[in-house]
Amino acid sequence: MRTGFDRARAGLFRRHLNRWPGWVAAVTAWAWLLPVAGGLHAGAVDYLSQEEIEKVRDSQKPHQRMSVLNDIFKRRMEGAMASWEASEAGDGSPRAQSRRQEKGPDEPDRSLSFREWMAELAMCLEDIETNLEGYPLDRPLSVWDLETGRPIRMNHKKFRKALKKLRKSLTEFDRWLTPKLDRVQGAESRMVDEVADYLSDLDEALEETIVLAGGVIREDGPAKRRAGP
Repeated sequence: MRTGFDRARAGLFRRHLNRWPGWVAAVTAWAWLLPVAGGLHAGAVDYLSQEEIEKVRDSQKPHQRMSVLNDIFKRRMEGAMASWEASEAGDGSPRAQSRRQEKGPDEPDRSLSFREWMAELAMCLEDIETNLEGYPLDRPLSVWDLETGRPIRMNHKKFRKALKKLRKSLTEFDRWLTPKLDRVQGAESRMVDEVADYLSDLDEALEETIVLAGGVIREDGPAKRRAGP
């Protein structure tokens, strides 16, 4: 499922290591070997903008990292929804293309089809899953602050809050996507089904983690709706 994950972390590591002098580079070299510090899909350098890569790298605390990944997910979600709606309005065939809104002002514009947006969503969901698995709640985190060199500690309250916001985003997209499952065909259908399965599996993992972090689940998400009658 994570073929090439180590290659992705190594690529991001090489891109940034030469910017940090002295002990910071030494700590970073070790930290980037850990899933909790890397945590990106093998294709991350292709589907993320340079600004997003920087934000992922700089979000060292668990709640910060999950918030950044939530923002990345929502941008792709909005792109996929806009592409579908444009197609429904007769703006293209078989799926209209939409501009990639998260690109920075100095980066070239790029258009993606609905299928391509869904492919990026699948990679983003895998990155979220990887990071979630890398943040244990029952033992200290094996990661250090790159500026101070001090161990980073889990703040359960902030982590739980970030996970609830992320779960809300997944639920919103699942509600939008579910009625579309029977309307897509071919390779596009397989991609949509893959994303739908990811949403369900990740929602279940988020529920468990939120509860372990002392939270309460008050609203059904993709996992329970898929398991329903």
